[in-house]
Amino acid sequence: MEAFVSALIALGLLVLLVFILYLLDRVNTLEKETRRFAQSLNSPKDVTPPGPFGGLSSKKLWDAMTGRVPEGLDPSAVDEMRVLYEMVLHKHVDAIFQEGVKDGQRGMLGEPKNTKVITTSRGPVESWLPSAQVNTLYKCGLDSAQLPPDQLAAVRAALDEAGLTLYSKVMVNLAQPLSASLMPLPAAEVPVLVPPAAP
Repeated sequence: MEAFVSALIALGLLVLLVFILYLLDRVNTLEKETRRFAQSLNSPKDVTPPGPFGGLSSKKLWDAMTGRVPEGLDPSAVDEMRVLYEMVLHKHVDAIFQEGVKDGQRGMLGEPKNTKVITTSRGPVESWLPSAQVNTLYKCGLDSAQLPPDQLAAVRAALDEAGLTLYSKVMVNLAQPLSASLMPLPAAEVPVLVPPAAP
């Protein structure tokens, strides 16, 4: 009788061991499936890059706006970004010009940088502009603070040309010349259009 009870206990333990092994296998399978699912959620194609320009900043952002779209970025998304980029470009241009004005007022000569962090409604972004236009914008600001009014026409022309170059490169329409907002003519110098006399 004791042998029968021992055999029954041994059989019960064996069944219990097989059941525990089966449960462990199922738990491992579930864990693997959960990890695979979590990785698919975090894969780069599903993650929205940080920042207002899909993770683009500095020279990469400039390149994308000038038509050199990085691999993996939809060109139509770049067209949508261009609307917000217009404001970034305007702020960057204004900041460089004002830096030149301040240095001119202090009698200093600085070296403007190509990059500047610009704040947008969707977060800060590092903007980059080409050295040639950055230097021109800075020099125009410097000259506007140091030259007499009768010598500012050439400065306005250089400022407008730099603005036209930048805006055309990024395919954004420049509503008015930069000099209209950064170096407005005094009221006495603004030409008055007189309508033609009625016959």
